[in-house]
Amino acid sequence: MKISRLFSAFCAVILLFSLAACAKAPGEAPYGMISASPEVADFDLFVPKEWIVTKTGIAASAYKSDTDPTSVSVMSWSMPYADSTVDEWWKGYEEEFTLIFSDFTVEVDGEDTLLGASGAKKYVYTGVLGENTYRYTQYATVRGGVLYLLTFTELAEGADHSAEFTSIVTNFAWR
Repeated sequence: MKISRLFSAFCAVILLFSLAACAKAPGEAPYGMISASPEVADFDLFVPKEWIVTKTGIAASAYKSDTDPTSVSVMSWSMPYADSTVDEWWKGYEEEFTLIFSDFTVEVDGEDTLLGASGAKKYVYTGVLGENTYRYTQYATVRGGVLYLLTFTELAEGADHSAEFTSIVTNFAWR
């Protein structure tokens, strides 16, 4: 009986060490992905390793290829008041979007979700810009008076990039 308990405890310790060895360290890209986050950013954005990454200041962005305009970006800016909300931001910008895009259509309007471990709102809309119709999926959250906006852009008609985008959102983390 004593030997089986010791053996069970030994197996449990080995299992814990094995799991810890497989865990991804903060800031470390998951398999098949690369970091698109500037060093000074307070978030980790990972994209498929085939994507082209561009980093500017604290903004992060990446796009699929020179022939496929699918892209993702994370931008942030201070909100006007410490208690400003995502809903207040959306009300102001939704009206501006109707001036930028022709045939502007909202498909998802402020669905509750998560970005990293923070409560967020999800917006999906389409609009015509130039000769193309684009679909935008945005995750917006406010942390410490700063609005963070993760935007995924793709042609409305074309290849389905939902699996890539799901992976990007799933692996997004706060530092």
